[in-house]
Amino acid sequence: MDHESGSRSSDTDARVEKSLRRCLAWSQQGRYSKILNEVDDILPQVEDRPTLEASLLIWKAQALLAMGRAESALVPATLSWEIEPSPHACHLLSNALEALSDPEGAEDLLRMGWQLFPEAVHLPVQLAEILSGQGRLPEALDTLDEVPLDEDIPEDLLVFLFKLRSNLLATMGRWAEADDTLREGIDRHPDSQLLVEAHQSLSGARQRARAEGELAASWRESLRELDGVYGEVDESIIRCAAVNELSELVVLAARRLWRAFFERQSARPQAPDSWGTALVLAIIELDGERPSAAALARSAGCKPAGVRKVLARLRAFVTELDPEFSARAFAAHTNPRLNGAPATRRVGAGSADVVQFPQA
Repeated sequence: MDHESGSRSSDTDARVEKSLRRCLAWSQQGRYSKILNEVDDILPQVEDRPTLEASLLIWKAQALLAMGRAESALVPATLSWEIEPSPHACHLLSNALEALSDPEGAEDLLRMGWQLFPEAVHLPVQLAEILSGQGRLPEALDTLDEVPLDEDIPEDLLVFLFKLRSNLLATMGRWAEADDTLREGIDRHPDSQLLVEAHQSLSGARQRARAEGELAASWRESLRELDGVYGEVDESIIRCAAVNELSELVVLAARRLWRAFFERQSARPQAPDSWGTALVLAIIELDGERPSAAALARSAGCKPAGVRKVLARLRAFVTELDPEFSARAFAAHTNPRLNGAPATRRVGAGSADVVQFPQA
C-alpha cells in the first residue's frame, strides 16, 4: 500500500469511527432518522472495507427496527450478517424475522449464532423468549439452563435471566422453583428492584392461580352432563375456547351460563355452534372485554349473524340479573370469588351450583 492509499484508508477509518460515535449518541436520543442519513452518506466510501460496512449496516438495521420498519431493516441486517457474521447482526436479523412473522427463521438463525458465538449469552436468551412466545415452555427452560450464570455476564442481563427463568417456571405451574429462582437472584443482586418487584408479583400470581384452580374445581364438580342438543352446545363451547386458546374458567363459566339460561328460558337451540360461540362471548363480556363477534364466529365455523342473534338474548338475560350475582355466578377472570383470602373461599360439591332463579 502506497502512502496516498494508506492516508485515504486512515481518513476513512477516522470518518467511520466518528460516524459510529454519532450513531451511538443519536440512538440514545432516539434520533433514528439522523442515523439513517449518516450511514447512507458514508456507506459508498467503505464498499471495499467489509468490516466497516458490516458495522454501519448494523446501525442502519437497528435504527429501522427502532422505528418499527422491520421489513426495511431486514435488508441491512441480512447484508451485515452475510458480510461479516457477528452476535449483533444475528440479534438484529432475528428480531426482523420475528417481527415479520417468521419465528422459525429467527429460531434457526439464533441457534446458528449461538453455535458460532457461544459467549454471546443474549442469543440463547432471545431464543428462549421466542420459544416461550410459541408456548414451547420446556424447550425455553432447557435453553436457559444451558446459559451459565457466571460473573462474566453483565449484571442487567443476569437479573433478566433470573426473572425470565422464574416466569417460565411459574407459567408451567412450578411455583416453588420459580420462587427459589427469584430468591437466588435477590441474594446475588440485593439491590435489584426488578427482582424484588418480580418476587412480590410472583406471590400474588401464585395466590391468584390457586384461587382460579379452586374456583374451577368447584364449578367442575357442580356441572351435570347434558344430553342431545344441549350437550352439543357444551361441546361447541369447548371447541370455541380451544381454538381461541381461552382458559378452562371461561369454558366452565360459559357452561354454567348455558344451564342457567335454558332452565329459565326453556331454550332449544337450532344451531349449537352459534349458541356455544355466543355463550363464550357473553362470558368474555362479563369479564369486561368486547371481542369481535364476527371473528369468534369465523373461528368456530358459524355465521356471525346467528351468533349476534343469540348473544343479544344472552345479554338481555344477564342484564336482568343482579350484577353482583351474575359476576359471582358467571364471570371468569373478574369473578369476585378470586379476590378473597383462601380461607374464605368455599370449595367442594355444591359450593358453586347455579343459584335457582325466582319464578316471574
